[in-house]
Amino acid sequence: MKNSTDLGSVRVPVNPQLIPAIQSFTGSITEMAGFSKTDGRKIQLAIEEACLNVIQHSFSDDDEGEYNVHFVKRLDGIEIHVHDMGLPYDPAMAPNFDPAADHLEKGIEGLGSFLISKTMDEYRFNNLGRNGKEMVMVKYFDTPLFSTGASVPVEPEVVQPPAPTAPVEQISFEIRLMKPDEALEVCRCIYDCYGYSYANENIYFPERVAAMNQNGKLWSAVAITPDGEMGGHFALIFYDKLPPEIGIAVTKKKFRGQGFARQLGEYLELQARNAHLKGVQIKEVTSHPYTQKFCLKLGYKDCGILLAHSPKSLSFKGINENLKQRNSDVLGFKYLEPPALRKIFPPTQHLEMIRKLFYNIGDNVECAFPVEMPARPEKSVTEVNVNALRSLAEVFILQTGIDIMQVMRHEMKTLFRDEIQVVELYLSLNDPHTPELVTQLESLGFIFTGVLPETKLGDTIILQYFNGVYIDYKEIVLVTDLAKELMEYIRVNNRHASLE
Repeated sequence: MKNSTDLGSVRVPVNPQLIPAIQSFTGSITEMAGFSKTDGRKIQLAIEEACLNVIQHSFSDDDEGEYNVHFVKRLDGIEIHVHDMGLPYDPAMAPNFDPAADHLEKGIEGLGSFLISKTMDEYRFNNLGRNGKEMVMVKYFDTPLFSTGASVPVEPEVVQPPAPTAPVEQISFEIRLMKPDEALEVCRCIYDCYGYSYANENIYFPERVAAMNQNGKLWSAVAITPDGEMGGHFALIFYDKLPPEIGIAVTKKKFRGQGFARQLGEYLELQARNAHLKGVQIKEVTSHPYTQKFCLKLGYKDCGILLAHSPKSLSFKGINENLKQRNSDVLGFKYLEPPALRKIFPPTQHLEMIRKLFYNIGDNVECAFPVEMPARPEKSVTEVNVNALRSLAEVFILQTGIDIMQVMRHEMKTLFRDEIQVVELYLSLNDPHTPELVTQLESLGFIFTGVLPETKLGDTIILQYFNGVYIDYKEIVLVTDLAKELMEYIRVNNRHASLE
Protein backbone atom coordinates (compact mmCIF):
# COMPACT_ATOMS: atom_id res chain seq x y z
CA MET A 1 0.00 0.00 0.00
CA LYS A 2 1.27 3.47 -0.85
CA ASN A 3 2.23 5.80 2.01
CA SER A 4 2.37 2.98 4.56
CA THR A 5 5.13 2.38 7.11
CA ASP A 6 6.33 -0.92 8.54
CA LEU A 7 6.10 -0.57 12.32
CA GLY A 8 7.65 -3.94 13.10
CA SER A 9 6.88 -7.60 13.67
CA VAL A 10 7.03 -10.00 16.57
CA ARG A 11 7.36 -13.79 16.23
CA VAL A 12 5.85 -15.56 19.20
CA PRO A 13 5.91 -19.19 20.41
CA VAL A 14 2.49 -20.79 20.86
CA ASN A 15 2.12 -20.00 24.56
CA PRO A 16 -0.90 -18.13 25.99
CA GLN A 17 1.27 -16.78 28.83
CA LEU A 18 3.09 -14.59 26.27
CA ILE A 19 -0.07 -12.78 25.12
CA PRO A 20 0.25 -9.99 27.75
CA ALA A 21 3.72 -9.26 26.37
CA ILE A 22 2.28 -9.00 22.84
CA GLN A 23 -0.44 -6.69 24.13
CA SER A 24 2.16 -4.49 25.81
CA PHE A 25 4.13 -4.33 22.57
CA THR A 26 0.91 -3.52 20.72
CA GLY A 27 0.20 -0.68 23.14
CA SER A 28 3.60 0.87 22.42
CA ILE A 29 3.11 0.47 18.68
CA THR A 30 -0.37 2.03 18.65
CA GLU A 31 0.77 4.96 20.80
CA MET A 32 3.69 5.53 18.43
CA ALA A 33 1.27 5.35 15.47
CA GLY A 34 -0.86 8.13 16.98
CA PHE A 35 -3.81 6.30 18.56
CA SER A 36 -5.47 7.41 21.77
CA LYS A 37 -5.13 5.24 24.87
CA THR A 38 -8.79 4.24 24.52
CA ASP A 39 -8.36 3.00 20.95
CA GLY A 40 -5.05 1.44 21.92
CA ARG A 41 -6.82 -0.68 24.53
CA LYS A 42 -9.43 -1.74 21.93
CA ILE A 43 -6.67 -2.86 19.57
CA GLN A 44 -4.93 -4.75 22.38
CA LEU A 45 -8.19 -6.57 23.11
CA ALA A 46 -8.53 -7.54 19.44
CA ILE A 47 -4.90 -8.74 19.42
CA GLU A 48 -5.55 -10.87 22.49
CA GLU A 49 -8.53 -12.56 20.84
CA ALA A 50 -6.72 -13.06 17.51
CA CYS A 51 -3.73 -14.65 19.26
CA LEU A 52 -5.95 -16.87 21.40
CA ASN A 53 -7.76 -18.03 18.27
CA VAL A 54 -4.45 -19.07 16.71
CA ILE A 55 -3.30 -20.87 19.86
CA GLN A 56 -6.57 -22.67 20.48
CA HIS A 57 -7.51 -23.65 16.94
CA SER A 58 -4.34 -23.75 14.82
CA PHE A 59 -2.06 -25.89 16.98
CA SER A 60 -2.43 -29.04 19.06
CA ASP A 61 -1.52 -29.05 22.74
CA ASP A 62 1.88 -30.66 22.16
CA ASP A 63 2.74 -28.53 19.10
CA GLU A 64 5.79 -26.27 19.46
CA GLY A 65 4.73 -23.91 16.70
CA GLU A 66 4.90 -20.13 16.49
CA TYR A 67 3.02 -17.28 14.85
CA ASN A 68 3.84 -13.78 13.67
CA VAL A 69 2.17 -10.43 14.41
CA HIS A 70 3.04 -7.68 11.92
CA PHE A 71 2.10 -3.99 12.27
CA VAL A 72 1.77 -1.55 9.35
CA LYS A 73 0.98 2.16 9.81
CA ARG A 74 -1.37 3.66 7.22
CA LEU A 75 -2.28 7.26 6.56
CA ASP A 76 -5.72 6.56 8.00
CA GLY A 77 -4.82 4.15 10.80
CA ILE A 78 -3.09 0.83 11.40
CA GLU A 79 -3.17 -2.62 9.75
CA ILE A 80 -2.27 -5.73 11.75
CA HIS A 81 -1.48 -9.15 10.26
CA VAL A 82 -1.63 -12.24 12.50
CA HIS A 83 -0.04 -15.08 10.51
CA ASP A 84 0.50 -18.72 11.35
CA MET A 85 1.49 -21.99 9.70
CA GLY A 86 -0.79 -24.14 11.85
CA LEU A 87 -3.80 -26.27 11.02
CA PRO A 88 -5.57 -24.92 7.92
CA TYR A 89 -9.03 -25.45 9.42
CA ASP A 90 -10.82 -25.11 12.70
CA PRO A 91 -12.80 -28.35 13.14
CA ALA A 92 -14.34 -27.09 16.38
CA MET A 93 -15.72 -23.87 14.98
CA ALA A 94 -17.20 -21.85 17.81
CA PRO A 95 -20.90 -20.98 17.59
CA ASN A 96 -22.17 -17.46 17.22
CA PHE A 97 -21.81 -15.41 20.42
CA ASP A 98 -25.05 -13.96 21.79
CA PRO A 99 -24.34 -11.02 24.14
CA ALA A 100 -27.87 -11.32 25.59
CA ALA A 101 -27.54 -15.00 26.51
CA ASP A 102 -27.04 -16.45 29.99
CA HIS A 103 -23.29 -17.11 29.76
CA LEU A 104 -23.10 -18.81 33.16
CA GLU A 105 -25.27 -21.49 31.60
CA LYS A 106 -24.21 -21.43 27.93
CA GLY A 107 -20.56 -20.33 28.13
CA ILE A 108 -18.77 -17.71 26.03
CA GLU A 109 -17.85 -19.62 22.89
CA GLY A 110 -17.57 -17.28 19.90
CA LEU A 111 -16.72 -14.27 22.07
CA GLY A 112 -13.33 -13.73 20.40
CA SER A 113 -14.68 -13.19 16.90
CA PHE A 114 -17.49 -11.05 18.33
CA LEU A 115 -14.99 -8.78 20.12
CA ILE A 116 -12.79 -8.40 17.03
CA SER A 117 -15.80 -7.38 14.92
CA LYS A 118 -16.80 -4.80 17.55
CA THR A 119 -13.35 -3.30 18.25
CA MET A 120 -11.79 -3.19 14.76
CA ASP A 121 -13.14 -1.33 11.70
CA GLU A 122 -12.28 -3.97 9.08
CA TYR A 123 -11.02 -7.53 9.12
CA ARG A 124 -10.36 -10.28 6.60
CA PHE A 125 -9.14 -13.87 6.49
CA ASN A 126 -6.52 -15.00 4.00
CA ASN A 127 -6.03 -18.72 3.39
CA LEU A 128 -2.52 -18.76 1.87
CA GLY A 129 -2.28 -22.44 0.94
CA ARG A 130 1.22 -23.76 1.63
CA ASN A 131 2.08 -20.38 3.20
CA GLY A 132 -0.41 -20.85 6.02
CA LYS A 133 -3.14 -18.37 6.84
CA GLU A 134 -3.56 -14.93 8.36
CA MET A 135 -6.12 -12.58 9.87
CA VAL A 136 -5.77 -8.95 8.80
CA MET A 137 -7.36 -6.28 11.02
CA VAL A 138 -7.68 -2.55 10.31
CA LYS A 139 -8.34 0.23 12.82
CA TYR A 140 -8.91 3.80 11.66
CA PHE A 141 -7.80 6.82 13.63
CA ASP A 142 -10.56 8.13 15.90
CA THR A 143 -11.37 11.24 13.86
CA PRO A 144 -14.67 13.11 14.08
CA LEU A 145 -17.37 13.12 11.44
CA PHE A 146 -17.55 16.24 9.32
CA SER A 147 -20.23 17.45 11.73
CA THR A 148 -18.74 17.37 15.23
CA GLY A 149 -20.61 15.09 17.59
CA ALA A 150 -22.71 13.55 14.84
CA SER A 151 -23.13 9.81 14.46
CA VAL A 152 -24.17 7.59 11.58
CA PRO A 153 -27.70 6.31 12.28
CA VAL A 154 -28.85 2.90 11.15
CA GLU A 155 -31.95 4.16 9.38
CA PRO A 156 -31.78 6.82 6.67
CA GLU A 157 -32.92 10.37 6.67
CA VAL A 158 -35.53 10.56 3.92
CA VAL A 159 -36.82 13.68 2.20
CA GLN A 160 -39.74 13.61 -0.21
CA PRO A 161 -38.97 14.40 -3.88
CA PRO A 162 -38.95 18.14 -4.53
CA ALA A 163 -41.76 19.79 -6.45
CA PRO A 164 -41.08 20.77 -10.09
CA THR A 165 -39.17 24.03 -10.39
CA ALA A 166 -38.46 26.61 -13.07
CA PRO A 167 -35.59 26.00 -15.56
CA VAL A 168 -32.20 26.05 -13.85
CA GLU A 169 -29.88 28.98 -14.51
CA GLN A 170 -26.67 27.43 -15.76
CA ILE A 171 -23.42 27.98 -13.86
CA SER A 172 -19.92 27.52 -15.26
CA PHE A 173 -18.28 24.90 -13.00
CA GLU A 174 -14.56 24.13 -12.79
CA ILE A 175 -14.01 20.37 -13.06
CA ARG A 176 -10.79 19.16 -11.40
CA LEU A 177 -9.30 16.83 -8.80
CA MET A 178 -10.00 17.53 -5.14
CA LYS A 179 -7.44 19.48 -3.11
CA PRO A 180 -6.49 17.98 0.29
CA ASP A 181 -8.14 20.81 2.24
CA GLU A 182 -11.44 20.26 0.40
CA ALA A 183 -12.17 16.84 1.95
CA LEU A 184 -14.63 18.39 4.42
CA GLU A 185 -16.68 19.83 1.55
CA VAL A 186 -16.80 16.38 -0.10
CA CYS A 187 -18.30 14.98 3.12
CA ARG A 188 -20.88 17.76 3.11
CA CYS A 189 -21.83 16.96 -0.49
CA ILE A 190 -22.40 13.33 0.52
CA TYR A 191 -24.58 14.42 3.43
CA ASP A 192 -26.57 16.82 1.24
CA CYS A 193 -27.49 13.92 -1.07
CA TYR A 194 -27.67 10.90 1.28
CA GLY A 195 -27.97 12.20 4.82
CA TYR A 196 -26.05 9.71 6.95
CA SER A 197 -27.17 6.66 4.98
CA TYR A 198 -24.33 6.24 2.45
CA ALA A 199 -22.99 2.68 2.58
CA ASN A 200 -19.27 3.60 2.64
CA GLU A 201 -18.91 5.10 6.10
CA ASN A 202 -15.37 6.36 5.39
CA ILE A 203 -16.77 9.10 3.18
CA TYR A 204 -18.11 10.94 6.26
CA PHE A 205 -14.63 11.42 7.76
CA PRO A 206 -12.62 14.26 6.11
CA GLU A 207 -9.28 12.86 7.30
CA ARG A 208 -10.04 9.49 5.72
CA VAL A 209 -11.17 11.08 2.45
CA ALA A 210 -7.93 13.08 2.30
CA ALA A 211 -5.84 10.02 3.23
CA MET A 212 -7.50 7.80 0.62
CA ASN A 213 -6.77 10.40 -2.06
CA GLN A 214 -3.18 10.75 -0.86
CA ASN A 215 -2.46 7.03 -0.87
CA GLY A 216 -4.10 6.47 -4.25
CA LYS A 217 -7.13 4.45 -3.08
CA LEU A 218 -9.43 7.25 -4.22
CA TRP A 219 -9.29 9.84 -7.02
CA SER A 220 -11.86 12.48 -6.13
CA ALA A 221 -13.07 14.82 -8.87
CA VAL A 222 -15.10 17.87 -7.86
CA ALA A 223 -17.20 20.58 -9.49
CA ILE A 224 -16.48 24.07 -8.15
CA THR A 225 -18.57 27.23 -8.73
CA PRO A 226 -16.93 30.57 -9.65
CA ASP A 227 -17.56 31.54 -6.00
CA GLY A 228 -15.55 28.57 -4.78
CA GLU A 229 -18.43 26.38 -3.58
CA MET A 230 -18.28 22.64 -4.21
CA GLY A 231 -21.37 21.53 -6.10
CA GLY A 232 -20.67 17.84 -6.51
CA HIS A 233 -18.25 14.93 -6.37
CA PHE A 234 -17.36 11.83 -8.41
CA ALA A 235 -14.51 9.42 -7.72
CA LEU A 236 -12.46 6.51 -8.97
CA ILE A 237 -12.15 3.88 -6.24
CA PHE A 238 -9.24 1.45 -6.34
CA TYR A 239 -9.25 -2.09 -4.93
CA ASP A 240 -6.63 -4.78 -4.41
CA LYS A 241 -8.42 -7.50 -6.38
CA LEU A 242 -11.18 -5.82 -8.40
CA PRO A 243 -10.97 -3.33 -11.29
CA PRO A 244 -11.28 0.38 -10.42
CA GLU A 245 -14.81 1.55 -9.76
CA ILE A 246 -16.30 4.90 -10.69
CA GLY A 247 -18.72 6.00 -8.02
CA ILE A 248 -19.52 8.19 -4.98
CA ALA A 249 -21.32 10.46 -7.43
CA VAL A 250 -23.26 13.22 -5.69
CA THR A 251 -24.74 16.60 -6.63
CA LYS A 252 -25.95 19.05 -4.03
CA LYS A 253 -29.70 19.51 -4.25
CA LYS A 254 -29.49 23.20 -5.15
CA PHE A 255 -27.24 22.41 -8.11
CA ARG A 256 -29.29 19.59 -9.64
CA GLY A 257 -29.97 20.13 -13.30
CA GLN A 258 -26.61 21.81 -13.96
CA GLY A 259 -25.33 18.76 -15.84
CA PHE A 260 -21.84 18.66 -14.36
CA ALA A 261 -22.21 15.04 -13.17
CA ARG A 262 -21.60 13.85 -16.71
CA GLN A 263 -18.60 16.19 -16.99
CA LEU A 264 -17.17 14.72 -13.78
CA GLY A 265 -17.63 11.20 -15.12
CA GLU A 266 -15.97 12.04 -18.43
CA TYR A 267 -13.13 13.83 -16.62
CA LEU A 268 -12.42 10.77 -14.47
CA GLU A 269 -12.55 8.53 -17.53
CA LEU A 270 -9.88 10.72 -19.14
CA GLN A 271 -7.76 10.43 -15.99
CA ALA A 272 -8.18 6.66 -16.11
CA ARG A 273 -7.16 6.49 -19.77
CA ASN A 274 -4.11 8.64 -19.09
CA ALA A 275 -3.15 6.18 -16.35
CA HIS A 276 -3.54 3.31 -18.89
CA LEU A 277 -6.30 1.59 -16.94
CA LYS A 278 -7.86 -1.14 -19.06
CA GLY A 279 -11.42 -0.84 -17.80
CA VAL A 280 -13.67 0.55 -15.08
CA GLN A 281 -16.65 -0.94 -13.26
CA ILE A 282 -19.68 0.87 -11.85
CA LYS A 283 -22.48 -0.09 -9.45
CA GLU A 284 -25.92 1.24 -10.36
CA VAL A 285 -28.62 1.27 -7.70
CA THR A 286 -31.96 -0.36 -8.49
CA SER A 287 -34.23 1.54 -6.09
CA HIS A 288 -34.81 4.02 -8.94
CA PRO A 289 -33.92 4.14 -12.67
CA TYR A 290 -31.95 7.41 -12.78
CA THR A 291 -28.47 6.06 -12.00
CA GLN A 292 -28.80 3.27 -14.56
CA LYS A 293 -29.90 5.72 -17.27
CA PHE A 294 -27.02 8.05 -16.40
CA CYS A 295 -24.48 5.22 -16.61
CA LEU A 296 -25.84 4.17 -20.02
CA LYS A 297 -25.13 7.70 -21.28
CA LEU A 298 -21.55 7.36 -19.99
CA GLY A 299 -21.14 4.14 -22.00
CA TYR A 300 -21.28 1.52 -19.25
CA LYS A 301 -22.80 -1.86 -20.14
CA ASP A 302 -24.45 -4.39 -17.84
CA CYS A 303 -22.43 -7.47 -16.84
CA GLY A 304 -24.11 -8.57 -13.61
CA ILE A 305 -26.45 -7.84 -10.72
CA LEU A 306 -25.22 -7.71 -7.13
CA LEU A 307 -28.32 -8.63 -5.16
CA ALA A 308 -28.73 -7.13 -1.67
CA HIS A 309 -25.33 -5.45 -2.01
CA SER A 310 -26.06 -2.49 0.32
CA PRO A 311 -28.01 -2.14 3.58
CA LYS A 312 -31.58 -0.94 3.31
CA SER A 313 -30.55 2.22 5.19
CA LEU A 314 -29.25 3.58 1.86
CA SER A 315 -31.31 6.63 0.91
CA PHE A 316 -31.27 9.36 -1.72
CA LYS A 317 -32.47 12.65 -0.29
CA GLY A 318 -35.06 14.14 -2.59
CA ILE A 319 -35.26 11.11 -4.90
CA ASN A 320 -36.80 8.10 -3.21
CA GLU A 321 -38.49 6.93 -0.07
CA ASN A 322 -37.17 4.49 2.50
CA LEU A 323 -36.07 1.19 0.97
CA LYS A 324 -38.11 -1.91 1.81
CA GLN A 325 -35.14 -4.25 1.52
CA ARG A 326 -31.37 -4.27 1.03
CA ASN A 327 -30.44 -2.40 -2.13
CA SER A 328 -29.36 -4.38 -5.19
CA ASP A 329 -26.99 -2.97 -7.82
CA VAL A 330 -26.65 -3.48 -11.54
CA LEU A 331 -22.96 -4.09 -12.21
CA GLY A 332 -21.69 -2.20 -15.25
CA PHE A 333 -18.34 -2.23 -17.04
CA LYS A 334 -16.61 -0.13 -19.67
CA TYR A 335 -13.41 -1.00 -21.49
CA LEU A 336 -10.95 1.88 -21.90
CA GLU A 337 -8.66 -0.19 -24.15
CA PRO A 338 -9.77 -2.83 -26.68
CA PRO A 339 -9.55 -6.22 -24.93
CA ALA A 340 -7.36 -8.98 -26.36
CA LEU A 341 -8.82 -12.34 -27.36
CA ARG A 342 -8.87 -14.62 -24.33
CA LYS A 343 -9.96 -18.16 -23.53
CA ILE A 344 -12.45 -18.74 -20.70
CA PHE A 345 -13.90 -21.92 -19.21
CA PRO A 346 -17.57 -21.24 -18.43
CA PRO A 347 -19.81 -23.73 -16.60
CA THR A 348 -22.11 -25.25 -19.20
CA GLN A 349 -25.27 -24.55 -17.16
CA HIS A 350 -24.63 -20.79 -17.52
CA LEU A 351 -22.85 -20.80 -20.88
CA GLU A 352 -25.36 -18.79 -22.92
CA MET A 353 -25.89 -16.10 -20.27
CA ILE A 354 -22.13 -15.72 -19.75
CA ARG A 355 -21.68 -15.32 -23.51
CA LYS A 356 -24.38 -12.63 -23.59
CA LEU A 357 -22.82 -10.69 -20.74
CA PHE A 358 -19.32 -10.69 -22.23
CA TYR A 359 -20.72 -9.80 -25.65
CA ASN A 360 -22.69 -6.93 -24.11
CA ILE A 361 -19.55 -5.27 -22.71
CA GLY A 362 -17.72 -5.72 -26.01
CA ASP A 363 -15.38 -8.40 -24.74
CA ASN A 364 -13.40 -10.74 -26.93
CA VAL A 365 -13.53 -14.17 -25.27
CA GLU A 366 -13.49 -17.72 -26.59
CA CYS A 367 -15.42 -20.32 -24.61
CA ALA A 368 -13.36 -23.49 -24.17
CA PHE A 369 -14.03 -26.94 -22.71
CA PRO A 370 -10.85 -28.81 -21.70
CA VAL A 371 -10.55 -32.46 -22.65
CA GLU A 372 -7.85 -33.20 -20.07
CA MET A 373 -7.92 -31.42 -16.74
CA PRO A 374 -4.62 -30.23 -15.28
CA ALA A 375 -3.82 -31.48 -11.78
CA ARG A 376 -4.99 -29.32 -8.92
CA PRO A 377 -2.47 -28.14 -6.33
CA GLU A 378 -2.83 -29.67 -2.88
CA LYS A 379 -3.75 -26.42 -1.11
CA SER A 380 -6.22 -23.67 -2.00
CA VAL A 381 -5.56 -19.96 -1.60
CA THR A 382 -8.46 -17.69 -0.65
CA GLU A 383 -9.07 -14.20 0.67
CA VAL A 384 -12.19 -13.16 2.59
CA ASN A 385 -12.86 -9.46 3.14
CA VAL A 386 -15.56 -8.64 5.71
CA ASN A 387 -17.42 -5.35 6.08
CA ALA A 388 -19.28 -5.82 9.36
CA LEU A 389 -21.18 -2.53 9.09
CA ARG A 390 -22.64 -3.56 5.72
CA SER A 391 -22.92 -7.22 6.74
CA LEU A 392 -21.15 -8.07 3.47
CA ALA A 393 -18.24 -10.38 2.66
CA GLU A 394 -16.20 -10.65 -0.53
CA VAL A 395 -14.53 -14.01 -1.18
CA PHE A 396 -11.74 -14.46 -3.73
CA ILE A 397 -10.58 -17.95 -4.70
CA LEU A 398 -7.02 -17.23 -5.81
CA GLN A 399 -6.00 -20.87 -6.25
CA THR A 400 -8.27 -23.90 -6.53
CA GLY A 401 -6.70 -26.75 -4.60
CA ILE A 402 -7.84 -30.26 -3.80
CA ASP A 403 -9.14 -28.97 -0.46
CA ILE A 404 -11.25 -26.12 -1.90
CA MET A 405 -14.67 -27.35 -0.75
CA GLN A 406 -13.39 -28.02 2.75
CA VAL A 407 -11.96 -24.50 2.78
CA MET A 408 -15.21 -22.97 1.54
CA ARG A 409 -17.36 -24.80 4.11
CA HIS A 410 -15.06 -23.50 6.81
CA GLU A 411 -15.12 -19.94 5.49
CA MET A 412 -18.90 -19.91 5.18
CA LYS A 413 -19.43 -21.23 8.70
CA THR A 414 -17.12 -18.49 9.98
CA LEU A 415 -19.17 -15.87 8.16
CA PHE A 416 -22.42 -17.34 9.51
CA ARG A 417 -21.02 -17.17 13.02
CA ASP A 418 -20.29 -13.48 12.46
CA GLU A 419 -23.86 -13.00 11.15
CA ILE A 420 -22.78 -11.81 7.70
CA GLN A 421 -25.88 -11.59 5.50
CA VAL A 422 -24.47 -11.40 1.96
CA VAL A 423 -21.46 -13.17 0.42
CA GLU A 424 -20.08 -12.20 -3.01
CA LEU A 425 -17.64 -14.72 -4.45
CA TYR A 426 -15.27 -14.13 -7.39
CA LEU A 427 -13.90 -17.14 -9.25
CA SER A 428 -11.56 -17.11 -12.26
CA LEU A 429 -13.06 -18.14 -15.58
CA ASN A 430 -9.53 -18.61 -16.91
CA ASP A 431 -9.14 -21.67 -14.66
CA PRO A 432 -10.33 -24.93 -16.31
CA HIS A 433 -11.38 -26.24 -12.88
CA THR A 434 -13.97 -23.46 -12.48
CA PRO A 435 -16.96 -25.22 -14.15
CA GLU A 436 -16.77 -28.14 -11.72
CA LEU A 437 -16.25 -25.82 -8.77
CA VAL A 438 -19.26 -23.67 -9.70
CA THR A 439 -21.47 -26.76 -9.65
CA GLN A 440 -20.13 -27.73 -6.23
CA LEU A 441 -20.63 -24.21 -4.85
CA GLU A 442 -24.18 -24.12 -6.19
CA SER A 443 -24.85 -27.27 -4.16
CA LEU A 444 -23.99 -25.17 -1.07
CA GLY A 445 -26.56 -22.54 -2.04
CA PHE A 446 -24.52 -20.09 -4.12
CA ILE A 447 -26.20 -18.61 -7.19
CA PHE A 448 -24.71 -17.16 -10.37
CA THR A 449 -25.32 -13.39 -10.71
CA GLY A 450 -22.84 -12.10 -13.30
CA VAL A 451 -19.31 -11.74 -14.62
CA LEU A 452 -16.52 -9.19 -14.19
CA PRO A 453 -13.34 -8.91 -16.29
CA GLU A 454 -10.00 -7.24 -15.51
CA THR A 455 -9.74 -8.43 -11.92
CA LYS A 456 -6.52 -9.69 -10.32
CA LEU A 457 -7.96 -13.16 -10.97
CA GLY A 458 -8.53 -12.37 -14.65
CA ASP A 459 -12.06 -12.84 -16.02
CA THR A 460 -14.35 -13.83 -13.17
CA ILE A 461 -17.75 -15.35 -12.60
CA ILE A 462 -19.70 -13.89 -9.66
CA LEU A 463 -21.61 -16.13 -7.27
CA GLN A 464 -23.64 -14.91 -4.30
CA TYR A 465 -24.94 -16.44 -1.08
CA PHE A 466 -27.66 -14.98 1.15
CA ASN A 467 -27.83 -15.68 4.86
CA GLY A 468 -31.38 -15.00 6.00
CA VAL A 469 -31.94 -12.29 3.36
CA TYR A 470 -35.29 -12.16 1.59
CA ILE A 471 -35.26 -10.60 -1.88
CA ASP A 472 -38.47 -9.28 -3.39
CA TYR A 473 -37.62 -9.17 -7.09
CA LYS A 474 -40.67 -6.99 -7.80
CA GLU A 475 -39.05 -4.15 -5.83
CA ILE A 476 -35.95 -4.08 -8.07
CA VAL A 477 -36.11 -1.40 -10.78
CA LEU A 478 -34.22 -2.27 -13.98
CA VAL A 479 -33.76 -0.29 -17.20
CA THR A 480 -32.15 -2.43 -19.91
CA ASP A 481 -33.62 -5.56 -21.50
CA LEU A 482 -30.49 -7.56 -20.66
CA ALA A 483 -30.67 -6.60 -16.98
CA LYS A 484 -34.30 -7.71 -16.89
CA GLU A 485 -33.41 -10.98 -18.63
CA LEU A 486 -30.56 -11.60 -16.19
CA MET A 487 -32.80 -10.86 -13.21
CA GLU A 488 -35.36 -13.41 -14.38
CA TYR A 489 -32.55 -15.91 -15.02
CA ILE A 490 -31.27 -15.38 -11.46
CA ARG A 491 -34.76 -15.66 -9.98
CA VAL A 492 -35.46 -18.97 -11.72
CA ASN A 493 -32.08 -20.42 -10.73
CA ASN A 494 -32.16 -19.22 -7.12
CA ARG A 495 -32.13 -22.49 -5.21
CA HIS A 496 -31.18 -22.87 -1.58
CA ALA A 497 -29.08 -25.72 -0.25
CA SER A 498 -27.46 -26.75 3.01
CA LEU A 499 -23.80 -26.37 3.94
CA GLU A 500 -23.87 -29.73 5.63
